[in-house]
Amino acid sequence: MYSEWASLQEDIQCDKGNQSVLHKFPAQVGRDVACSVVRHISGNLSIAAANDEPSSLQDDKDIKWTMEVLCYGLGLPLNEHDTINDCVKVYCEWLTALIVPRPCVPRPIVDDPNPYAQDMLHHLLNLFKPRPAAGVDLVKRQALLCHRVLRAIEGVAKESNILTRATWEALLKFLLAANDSLLSPPTEKDDIGDHLCERVLSVLFGIWMLACSKCFPSPSLWKTFRNMCQFWRHHEALVIQWHKINHALTSRIIRMMYGPDYPELLVGEEDSQVIPPDTSNECITQSWFRFLHIIQNPVDLCRPNIISNTQRFLQYALASEAVIDPSHHECLLKLPIIFFKAMRGISVMVNAFLGVPQSVKEENLMAAGLIISTALSATPSTPPGQRKTNKPNLPMSVLTGTLSSKGSSKGSQNAIPKTATPPISSSMGRLSLGSRFPFAPTRPSCNSVLHLFGAWLFDASLAGVKLHAAHATKHKNQRRTSSFIESKHSSTSADPSDTSLTSDNTYEAGRAEACGALCRIFCAHKTREDILPVYYSRFYLIMYYGLQTEEGLISGQVLSNILFNSCDLLRVDLAGVQILVPYILNALELVLTKTQPDFKLCEQIPYVELRKACVHLLLSMLCLPLHFKDLEIKDILSSPETPDHCLSFISLKTRIIDLLQKALFNETDSGNTQMLLGGLMLVVQDLATCEEAEQLTLQPQQDVSDGDVQADMSQTSTSTSSGESSYHDASYHRLQSQPRDLDTAYGLFGHATSLVCTRLMASWKSELNTALAAMELLAGLAKVCIKPPNAMMCKRTVKWICDFIVFQCSRPAPSHSRDLHSMIVAAFKCLQLWLVEHSSLLYDKECLHNVLEVVELGISGSKSQNRASDPPKFKGDKQLMPASMRVKDAAEAVLTCIIDQVGAFPPPCGPESLFSLLDERSLLKYAKGSALPEHGSPFRYFAIDNSIIIGLLEQPLGNVEDPLPMVTSLIRGPFGRHAWTMQLRHSPRAQKISSQAHLSDPGRPIPNGDVGVHHNVQHRYFPESVDRIPLTLADKSIPPMECLVTDSNKEELDHLKTLIEQQIVFEGDVSNQAKIAREKTPFPDPQTECKPPRISHDYQTARLFLSHYGFLSLEALKEPSNSSVPPALVKLDNSSGGLCADLEALDGVPSRDNDTVHIFYAKPGQKTPQEILSNVTTQSRVQPQFLEFLHSLGWPVDVRRHAGWTGHISTSWRIMETEDFDDDDYQTGTGGSVYDGRQQVLYWADVSSEMAFVVPSPETFKLRLLSVVSDTDKSPTSDRFSMNEPHIQLTKPKSLGLEAEKGGRQDRESPGSPPEAAVASGNQARIRRLGRQPTSMFGPDTKVFAVWLENFEDHENFPTGDLLSVASTGQDQQCSSSSTSVQKVPEKDIFVLFIHALQNGLFRIHLQLQDKGHTKMSMAIPLVDGMLVSRRTLGTLVRQTAINICRRKRLESESYQPPHVRRKLKIQEVVNKYRSSLTEAEFYTALFQDMPK
Repeated sequence: MYSEWASLQEDIQCDKGNQSVLHKFPAQVGRDVACSVVRHISGNLSIAAANDEPSSLQDDKDIKWTMEVLCYGLGLPLNEHDTINDCVKVYCEWLTALIVPRPCVPRPIVDDPNPYAQDMLHHLLNLFKPRPAAGVDLVKRQALLCHRVLRAIEGVAKESNILTRATWEALLKFLLAANDSLLSPPTEKDDIGDHLCERVLSVLFGIWMLACSKCFPSPSLWKTFRNMCQFWRHHEALVIQWHKINHALTSRIIRMMYGPDYPELLVGEEDSQVIPPDTSNECITQSWFRFLHIIQNPVDLCRPNIISNTQRFLQYALASEAVIDPSHHECLLKLPIIFFKAMRGISVMVNAFLGVPQSVKEENLMAAGLIISTALSATPSTPPGQRKTNKPNLPMSVLTGTLSSKGSSKGSQNAIPKTATPPISSSMGRLSLGSRFPFAPTRPSCNSVLHLFGAWLFDASLAGVKLHAAHATKHKNQRRTSSFIESKHSSTSADPSDTSLTSDNTYEAGRAEACGALCRIFCAHKTREDILPVYYSRFYLIMYYGLQTEEGLISGQVLSNILFNSCDLLRVDLAGVQILVPYILNALELVLTKTQPDFKLCEQIPYVELRKACVHLLLSMLCLPLHFKDLEIKDILSSPETPDHCLSFISLKTRIIDLLQKALFNETDSGNTQMLLGGLMLVVQDLATCEEAEQLTLQPQQDVSDGDVQADMSQTSTSTSSGESSYHDASYHRLQSQPRDLDTAYGLFGHATSLVCTRLMASWKSELNTALAAMELLAGLAKVCIKPPNAMMCKRTVKWICDFIVFQCSRPAPSHSRDLHSMIVAAFKCLQLWLVEHSSLLYDKECLHNVLEVVELGISGSKSQNRASDPPKFKGDKQLMPASMRVKDAAEAVLTCIIDQVGAFPPPCGPESLFSLLDERSLLKYAKGSALPEHGSPFRYFAIDNSIIIGLLEQPLGNVEDPLPMVTSLIRGPFGRHAWTMQLRHSPRAQKISSQAHLSDPGRPIPNGDVGVHHNVQHRYFPESVDRIPLTLADKSIPPMECLVTDSNKEELDHLKTLIEQQIVFEGDVSNQAKIAREKTPFPDPQTECKPPRISHDYQTARLFLSHYGFLSLEALKEPSNSSVPPALVKLDNSSGGLCADLEALDGVPSRDNDTVHIFYAKPGQKTPQEILSNVTTQSRVQPQFLEFLHSLGWPVDVRRHAGWTGHISTSWRIMETEDFDDDDYQTGTGGSVYDGRQQVLYWADVSSEMAFVVPSPETFKLRLLSVVSDTDKSPTSDRFSMNEPHIQLTKPKSLGLEAEKGGRQDRESPGSPPEAAVASGNQARIRRLGRQPTSMFGPDTKVFAVWLENFEDHENFPTGDLLSVASTGQDQQCSSSSTSVQKVPEKDIFVLFIHALQNGLFRIHLQLQDKGHTKMSMAIPLVDGMLVSRRTLGTLVRQTAINICRRKRLESESYQPPHVRRKLKIQEVVNKYRSSLTEAEFYTALFQDMPK
């Protein structure tokens, strides 16, 4: 940089301007003259200053003679302190002539001060010369005088406006000479250089910066300054002052280049004042670059032989008998600290250019002490044979705070014997990955930063490293470390035969800083940014040596810094970065398989944070084996002389999976554990999907036992060893001993579930976020398709979940909290998914018993049998005391799912709806008449147990050919709407004879006159033997009638006898006539023939239904005493149309949770909603992977034919007739805008939740803007939910046997394989308002965005808030307008999942949460911020993460209620509103009344 300019170093060092004429006389003569003259001048100066009298020196000759004396007096021995003090006093007074001259200053000096000031500066240099053999007190006095002179010079430089260029140059030369005089010699304790080092350097740098502003120094001065700094580099203060000025200038440069919005480098107030406020930008630029290179190559600080290669060190070595080699001087023991601080300061500047906000202050940046512990570390990084004991009498340099460091440095036979590695100050704070800010989006390119600092950082990163023969430079002295630096020394030029650098970790702290800075630079790589190949190669070489894990080669601080700063290394599309994967894996095994480190850490990096960084790296590697498969990884040690030893990616699969499981087993930090659980889900899903695609159905011979996992996890990985090939180490041969079933999804599924469940019960059951993440993982594993299914592990998993619930419910009362109940609710939800996905589990008696026992525990709070030997306690005898109502509701949901859905999901009408699609409108079309429910419904409504509403229709639905007693019931309960049709049959349906045949007249048989033998029998009242029995006196106790006849009644008795005789004759004649007439009558006789009764066509089937199910008892109709609860059976009044509207509103409350994900596509540089939304209008504007990703999220559905959630409340849970809809109008070639919710969305559902994926388009943006404008002109209860739309009707599903009308649902394929459905035309679609009243939607309003980024850096500028207008689902308006909703501001969190396609085919995930309030719950899994996901699993994992995010927010929300609870509350509201208060008699009377036909 200054090669064409001459250095002034020799002129300064050989300058005779500080020589006086008295130096030519004997010392005693000079001393006497100086003492006498100076004493007199000083006395007169004091008198003149007190009386404001002018100086007696009026002539130039007088002044020059006097200055000769003063010049000699400043160089007197320190025992003449008074004389020296007087000389300093005189010159300090005279120097005021450059500012405001005092009266005591001689007139010639006042008239022309600059020449005299230049001479004074030359003379004052004598004061700064070291005095050998001076005592400590005298040296301190000399230091005080020097401080006084420096203050005077600072004042002149800052306040004087008359300094000429010659004076400025003289001033700068004086400071250079003073520094050189004090700092060039080797530092001795308590010498003048030791006392003045920091002060004289600060004045030099400060005044030099001031000169740059007022009179920019010449290139010769800059070169002189730069060359002389080489001789001062053994002083720590030089590096401190260098970085102070560098950081202050860098802060200004960054503000000048990138504007005020760029993250600022905050420097201390004192440091910022070094730069004058009026300094021009050009001056700052020139000064910054020159100051940056003022000490030449800072990497030389790790080379004592170069630092000590000066004349002063050689003179000291020759004069001293204690030191043989100059490089062994004791002052060089501080070089490791100086080197570390130099690299630390460069690292700060690198962070500043990368846009990392930081604050730099002296007390927290440069403070570092050296307290050497005599005790060696328990886990040293140096082999025992190479350790050196540290001596306790080494110097200490503590600026602030009390610092301590344990462990010893590593050295070799030629290393500095007493050098210690510098610790990191505890006052600097502990680094944390979570608190790190992202890089600035407008940061400079990596090449630009590397052009500035790369040469230094690359060389410093290999300080003390012996290079492999394949990497050593053959021509050692022919390369330069930088185009700006003439230094020819480079660590990469080490001779491979030189053993002095073997295992030398003396300078590992500075090397670690350099490696960390390089990692941050390369991790700041932007999308599609180019980096020079030479930088790639040097960086990968440094990473290879820094990631060494063998005991003799490892450097703990370097390794920890590299791992901590390389989280994004595999995520940023670095060319050829996969070459480092084996070495990174070695380092990860060293960290993650142990609970405590086996090597010396950088004290600024907590071990938990280091493990977190390692977890991030591991998550970036999980998909590599199955993604690249047989692709080979080139050996970094390959050379033309040695053969290549290559590995394939697929060979690392088992090793990575094994490391993941061991890390999960050993991890104790909650955040790290959750990330590992997300990674485990990714691995299982990726392997299962890959095998499914390749149709692999390998099953191991045996299941995984619990003990196998415990034993396997207790093992630790072995460290790697290095040979001629970097891959020939023990860790790779160790793969053969791993369980081979990890290679299959079947075996990995068993290991994963066993490990997670074991850790859940052992360690995670008390930690909310970890337990929730474990449940999310288990829920995801339940949906993984494993062929053949691992039935044994599924059963064990269900048992573990049940045990987890039992343990949590049985905890003592003080432990019960909302967090505990949230874990129980999540466990019930997970259990529900396992039972639905593996319905065969309930065929196992033991599993069924465990599940039902846990459900009973959740509902009632206790089990019927705590032990098998205990007598069971029946339901009626138990007191209901559940852990909480949330737990009870979750257990009820599981019980209902077991009864309704297990083994029957998805239902015949598809997963879109768990309801029956039939309602009153559709059923009445097939009943008598065509009345709508609003016009008087023939349904009769009853409420059962205040939780179920039954609508009974007593008319047959068109089945006139089979007129049996029939009732159609619509049953609305907490868990949905169901349609039943029942007939009263006396013969089974299986018989081919119809019911009409049983009801018709069978006819009489043919008459037959043969009646057999006719016997004439005399009928008697008593048998004949009675007549032969003699009478007794008792028989004669009742006298005969003749004895009682008197004369008065004899006549009456005779008349009665006559009548009896006549009647007998008459009856005989009639009998004979009838007999004759019957004989003449033909067969059969119509009057006597038996006929069947008339067939009844009118039935009170509603009464029969209620009676047969036992609802019509008197007890069910009685009002409960002292309670507001209605009776068990209540008749509802449906005389008005209000009941119909409320039932429709009840149908609008779904039985599952519903969520929506809005998907956006952002091209590079786009920041406005209009630009982002317009990308999806055409297929040519999006990447092909984006469309594949969309169809992996769900299957396309038409909102007008869809019975489930559509992303907006206005079109959900209703099938609309679309007579004007034509399939030929579907448009093609869109980039996803067809799924904007106007006609189509992407849909996915399981038994507990349903999700819609909406891709907003410019048309939806316009509609939302129009709706906002229209809503401001209307009341909230306007026709938004109008009920008068006759063109909207329900279609009939084919599953119930009714004829499907035109426009009904189309047959769909399985949800797991969505068809390539056509897309609907966006121009003819419109959002239809449906007739439903607002219902209370409890819970948080959680927004989930999935954003596809072409340029990853655009996530910083994504307009999330501006896109909320197109993300409305209508539920927030319902919540605010509902009269029954909680009066509370709706909770709103915005979760954004950014997806970026890397060039290697993987996808980078970035999770972002906006508007986040106080929350205990962290982000959900399986996706983790920074994870790399394969193409196969992207859609599945995004969907699972979105569902889990919404579930966690519902668990956290205090206002959320499950869907079945909301339905139950709505049912109770309807019952209370339309209840008919009838007595038992009135109820039975109303029940028997004829219904209108």
